Amino acid sequence: MSAKRTVPENRNHRVFVKADLHRAEEDRLGALRRYGILDSLREADFDEIVKVASAICGTPISVINLIDHGRQWFKAEVGLGVRETPLDSSICAHAILQPGLFIVPDTTLDSRFADNPLVTGDPHLRFYAGALLETPDGFPLGTVCVLDYKPRELDDTQKSFLRLMANQVMKLLELRRISEAEHAARVEAEDLVKEKETLMREGDHRLMNSLQLVQSILALQSRRATNEETKNQLDMASNRVLAIATVHKQLHLTGSHEEIEIDTFMCRLCASLKHTAPAQITAINVDAENASVRSDVASGLGLLVAELATNSFKYAYNPGQTGSVDVSFRTTASGWILKVSDQGQGLPAGFDVDQSKGFGMQVVKAFVRRLDAAMTVSSRPGCTAFEIVRGSN
Repeated sequence: MSAKRTVPENRNHRVFVKADLHRAEEDRLGALRRYGILDSLREADFDEIVKVASAICGTPISVINLIDHGRQWFKAEVGLGVRETPLDSSICAHAILQPGLFIVPDTTLDSRFADNPLVTGDPHLRFYAGALLETPDGFPLGTVCVLDYKPRELDDTQKSFLRLMANQVMKLLELRRISEAEHAARVEAEDLVKEKETLMREGDHRLMNSLQLVQSILALQSRRATNEETKNQLDMASNRVLAIATVHKQLHLTGSHEEIEIDTFMCRLCASLKHTAPAQITAINVDAENASVRSDVASGLGLLVAELATNSFKYAYNPGQTGSVDVSFRTTASGWILKVSDQGQGLPAGFDVDQSKGFGMQVVKAFVRRLDAAMTVSSRPGCTAFEIVRGSN
C-alpha cells in the first residue's frame, strides 16, 4: 500500500510519512469498538504481558497499542508513562498495514520514519518490532510492540515470543468481548422478564376488573329477578365469577409467576372468601403446609377451594345454624392432599358424587381432572369432607 508525504502542524515543520488508512477503516474501527476495550482501566493481565515482553526482548519500552480514530491508545505500557498519543506520528499505524511481525531495526535508515518527530526528537526511538493484533475475521486492531533507543535485532526466540504475546492479548480481548456480550444478553433478558412481569400484572389487573364487572352485573340481575329459580342460578353464577376473581387476585398478590407459597396463598384466598360468606359462616379455618407449588397448580387448588367453600356456604348449614369451613393442605412423597370440610347437615341421603349431574359438582370434578387428581367424599350429619389427592398418600 502506498504512503504519502504530509506536513504535520508542528513548529519544526518536519516532513514525515504518515500511514495510509486501512482499506476498510470504518469496519476495522467498528471491530475495535466491539471489544469495549478503549479507555478502560489498567488490568493486571495486560500489564503483565508488556512487562514480560520488555524483559524477554531486552527493550526499555513495551506497549499494547490499539489504533483508534485520530489516536493510538495504550491498553498497557512500560517505559512511556502515557496512555495515548496522536496518530500522525504513529509507527504502529504503519505496522497494522503489514501482515504478521513488523520490524524496523533502525528507524533512521527507514525512509518512512527517518523524519518522524519521535525519531528525530524526544524520545529518539531507533528500534521497533510489533506483532499484529488481528481479529478472527481479519481486522487489525493494533500491535504488541517493543521499542528501543538504539538500533537492534530480535532473535528467533524473541520473535516467536512476541507473536505468542499478541495471540494471548487477542484471547483476552475475545474473552472480554464474550463476557460483555453475555452481560448485555443477561441485562436484556432481565429487562424482558421485567417487561413480561409488568404486562402480566397489567393483564391480571384488567382480568380482575373484568371479572368484578361481570360479577356485579350478575348480582344486579339477581336482585331484579322475580323467578326464584332464575335468581338462584344468577346467584350461583355470580358466586363462581367472584370466586375466580378472588383466586386471580390472590395469585396476583402472592406473585403469580413460577411458584407460589401455598400456605400464604390459601390464607389470603380464604380470608377473601370469608367476606363473601353469609353471616352464619363463622370462620374459614386454614391448615396449610408451608410448601411451594407451581402457579398453575395453585390456581387449580384455589378454584377448587372456592367452589367447595361456596357450596358449603349455600348448603351445609340450616337457616339459623352457624358453623365453619375447614381447609387443609399437605404434601406427600409423590404429590399432595387437599381437604375441604364442614360440620353441617351432610349431603342428601343417597347422594352419589360420581353420578351427580349438578352444575356445581360438575365444576368440582372438572377442576379435579385438570389437576390430574382423584377425589373422595365422606358425609354424615356433623361432618362432610371432600378430599382431593394427587399421587399416593
